[in-house]
Amino acid sequence: MSLLAQARVAAPSAVADLDVGIIYTHERQFMPPLLETLCRAAGDLKVRLILVDNASADGCGDWQNYFPRTTVRKNASRLGYGANLNRILEAATAPYVLLMNTDMAFDPEEPCLEKMARFMDSEPDCGAAICRIYHPDGGYGYPARRFQTPRTIAARRLGLDTVFSGSVEQYLYNDRDRESTFDCDWISGCFMFLRREAAADVGPFDLRFAKYFEDVDYCARMAQAGWRVMFSGGTYCYHYEQRASRQLLSIDAWLHLRSYFRWLAKWGPTPPKPGKLRAAAKGRK
Repeated sequence: MSLLAQARVAAPSAVADLDVGIIYTHERQFMPPLLETLCRAAGDLKVRLILVDNASADGCGDWQNYFPRTTVRKNASRLGYGANLNRILEAATAPYVLLMNTDMAFDPEEPCLEKMARFMDSEPDCGAAICRIYHPDGGYGYPARRFQTPRTIAARRLGLDTVFSGSVEQYLYNDRDRESTFDCDWISGCFMFLRREAAADVGPFDLRFAKYFEDVDYCARMAQAGWRVMFSGGTYCYHYEQRASRQLLSIDAWLHLRSYFRWLAKWGPTPPKPGKLRAAAKGRK
């Protein structure tokens, strides 16, 4: 019997090791490969799936039988990304919570989620983490990044990297080994592996960031609350990323820029510094 079949017939447990939160709106083509490979990536973990039905036209019925532990939260009307993430955090009860996009998938032979949970076990002061992320064509997704500065924005958006030499390379942590482990400023919202205790400290996502920078803001707040934000190169997954904001004159590019202005209004031009490391987390080591 396949691992997927075993997951479908296994008896539910009252306690999960990991809650995996997914927002479903209309991305039907992504769901089967995501859920099928997620079953295998879980390894020995007890996983509960939290599905937020974001007022979809077809509902989540087809996606409820992949895991015996599945919770569905249906929105009466379409909500923004941050609001949906908050619905997942409200429903979460496991020690760890993974916030993940629908356009993700795993290598069936790689127990990515189990490795990430073990990584978090070994780093009790880590509140948020991410692994290596690749695109289907083999390109690297740069899942960990430094906080953007006006120089970084100019270099990336206006093609001025030759003027602001090295800004983009530094922003993408190209000075670090991709299979190593290190502290970082922020991690991509496509795969945020959170310690639920840390998420409770930080609170909900800031809804002022309607699209873009909600993950950056959350990581800044995580660090200020005394939790580490980390990159773990010991495992990997895949992201079928469609970045509309790359088009300079697109609506998404404007939304990205607007969110950056909101970031500046909240944090100022100087990247925020982490707060004092939590004594409780240090004591658990």
